[in-house]
Amino acid sequence: MSATNRDLTKRHPYDSYSTPAWCTEAIAKQIHWHDGCVDVLEPCIGDGAIADVLLSKYVDYVEWAEITKGRDFLTYDFGRTFDFILTNPPFSLAQEFIDKSLTIANCVVMLLRINFLASRQRKEWWQKHPPTAIHVLTRRPSFTGKGTDATDYGWFVWDATGRQKRGLYWL
Repeated sequence: MSATNRDLTKRHPYDSYSTPAWCTEAIAKQIHWHDGCVDVLEPCIGDGAIADVLLSKYVDYVEWAEITKGRDFLTYDFGRTFDFILTNPPFSLAQEFIDKSLTIANCVVMLLRINFLASRQRKEWWQKHPPTAIHVLTRRPSFTGKGTDATDYGWFVWDATGRQKRGLYWL
């Protein structure tokens, strides 16, 4: 029997899996927002799940990118920088999303599998780009509404401003 509940043969196009509101709420409560007057980019806006939570009580506006809507984050030129990038990137492109995000945002927050840390191929990359904080989700999210997979997740934070909490936390 498989260790997961997901059907590996039926992946969503572009690895598009909606982030449960409780996941975004958990990290949004930990972020030091500057009175709602911040520039936030959601590079994988999809159905707007993350943006909806942020707009509900944390920020006034969320800039976006979404490949299915003709704005591919990895190739789009925003022409400016952002205070925050907060997203659930496609796992297969997570490193590329982080790399670009680090060049255009002061604080990058990514929902990633915890096992993203464990890879010989990323060892040197991790040594150059260690996160300033990891907020481990203590319950597993369901991205399909049909149960969870056997994978643990956390919000990885790279903060160049020094305003965010540093360290390892459990949400």
